[in-house]
Amino acid sequence: MNELLVIEQRRGDRDGARWIRDGGRIVRGHDDNRRLTELRRGLGRHPHVRTAPTAVCDEHLEGVLRTLHDPQYLDALARVRGDRPVLLPELAPPGLAPDIPVCAGLVAAAREAVRTAIAAARRTLAGARLTYALCRPPGHHAGPRWMGGYCYLNNAGAAARALEDGGCGTVGILDLDLHYPNGTAAIAATMPQVSIHSLHAWPVPNVAGQTALPQTGRERVVQFVRAPDGATYLAAVGDALRALAGCAALVLSLGYDTVAGDPHGGWAFAPAMFARIGRLLAASGLPVCIVQEGGYALPTLAPCSYALASGLLAKGTP
Repeated sequence: MNELLVIEQRRGDRDGARWIRDGGRIVRGHDDNRRLTELRRGLGRHPHVRTAPTAVCDEHLEGVLRTLHDPQYLDALARVRGDRPVLLPELAPPGLAPDIPVCAGLVAAAREAVRTAIAAARRTLAGARLTYALCRPPGHHAGPRWMGGYCYLNNAGAAARALEDGGCGTVGILDLDLHYPNGTAAIAATMPQVSIHSLHAWPVPNVAGQTALPQTGRERVVQFVRAPDGATYLAAVGDALRALAGCAALVLSLGYDTVAGDPHGGWAFAPAMFARIGRLLAASGLPVCIVQEGGYALPTLAPCSYALASGLLAKGTP
């Protein structure tokens, strides 16, 4: 029976984002554990979704992190103490001002998010066709030696590394968050068996120059100058999946911040869009390891995650 296996992150304490600099303004943070609650509520509505705990030891977690991030960066995060958020300007993305603070709770949550992504990838290696790392904070803006956009450690990169280390072969990363995955792209550039495709809005605020350029021949970027209609966006998703069809497995960096009303968004898709995306993913025939990225409009998260599960697990093809 076709099913979606959800790996749930272990919850922490005092690990919500207090604030973020968005468009030059400091605004209230929207990343906290309520996101996981709403996403889990939507996924749990589908009868063919089942859950599993993380099962990754600290030693293995640490080993994967040190293949993705600079040791000095990890050491700087490990030195963060206390609940009071602090800015670390030296850990901002290249050419940019820092946009998020960090505290001990957020570092701990980021480590648990990576643990969850690794666990989902290991289930993929064990034969599960559809896995979902239900984790936060997101990770695709965290680079080898920088943080940004709620992201401290790179979850999608960790999933791809786990697949690569497990002998999967070539791995594709498809990023469908509204924002360009500057951290994942930089990390994927160091992984010769990994290709990355991203669909995102332009201008790109998390890159100096505001335009994303492919870092290797294994990266493709699709930038939408204005919000696309559904047909245009789905056609681009289909093109990316066809380009990645030769990969042995797919890591899907999934953001729900393309829906109407997202506080960090600007597009206006309905949650039902994710059912159509799910059908395209199912039709690709690839094993898919989903890693949660953005999506901060709490009332829409359960409808979005339920729609995705419905599309992934629907009978037939688009």
